[in-house]
Amino acid sequence: MSAQVTSTVQNADEYFDRRVALYDSRYDAFDADGHALRARLEAVCALVGTGPGDLLDAGMGAGRLCAELAVLDWRVSGVDASAEMVEAARARLPEARARLHHGRIESLPFASESFDVVTATGVLEYADVAAALRELHRVLRQNGRAVVSYPNPHAIYGIWKTRLWYPLVRSGKRLLRRPNPQMPHGAGELPQPAFRVALRVAGFEDSTSVPTSYLPVITPLDRLFPKTTARLGQRLEGRGGRLGALLATQVVYEATIKGKDHA
Repeated sequence: MSAQVTSTVQNADEYFDRRVALYDSRYDAFDADGHALRARLEAVCALVGTGPGDLLDAGMGAGRLCAELAVLDWRVSGVDASAEMVEAARARLPEARARLHHGRIESLPFASESFDVVTATGVLEYADVAAALRELHRVLRQNGRAVVSYPNPHAIYGIWKTRLWYPLVRSGKRLLRRPNPQMPHGAGELPQPAFRVALRVAGFEDSTSVPTSYLPVITPLDRLFPKTTARLGQRLEGRGGRLGALLATQVVYEATIKGKDHA
């Protein structure tokens, strides 16, 4: 893992350790963040489908997706690099406590070919993508599936927020000498063609993609009109094409493996 990626991962661990309750509560908020998180979760559940089978959620956070997939008859396991997130997930799913672990997606604490399905949402952007995808492939059984997400670098909402709004806010806080806690930086932009290449290099094939988490109202208007932003996003979900390319802030990928080389 490069020094830059290592620093990114460590910063993400520390950032989310301090914000477990805040991050988890965003799922219930009727605003831009809440809509984006719920829409991504719903897209993943739709692609995963119903069990039974063994499923791993890598980067499980506080266990929201694990809980939803357990209802769909999957025997869920999970892993997260934030120890505080792991404890929150164990509290949410006490029956799966022994299967929820502290660890990194780049070095999963599971034996090879342990799972029928793996999921990874909201984590690859803070990871060494190539190493993480190799690990997801390693722990999958023959004919297994991966359902993972990655931010859409062409989304207007994300471009505005990361390249214009956040720099303006940071500059303002420096001028006013106010605290400015840094969010973890992402691992880099990966448009859909590049992400599909990364999947193939890791050993996956037959990848499909679903744009999701539509956010048509930019910051700070999304904060001034949170309910309107969420409602508009809900109405747009499921639409693809040019609209999805510009307004969907996340892309969920489903990839399969046909077989494994045991040589």
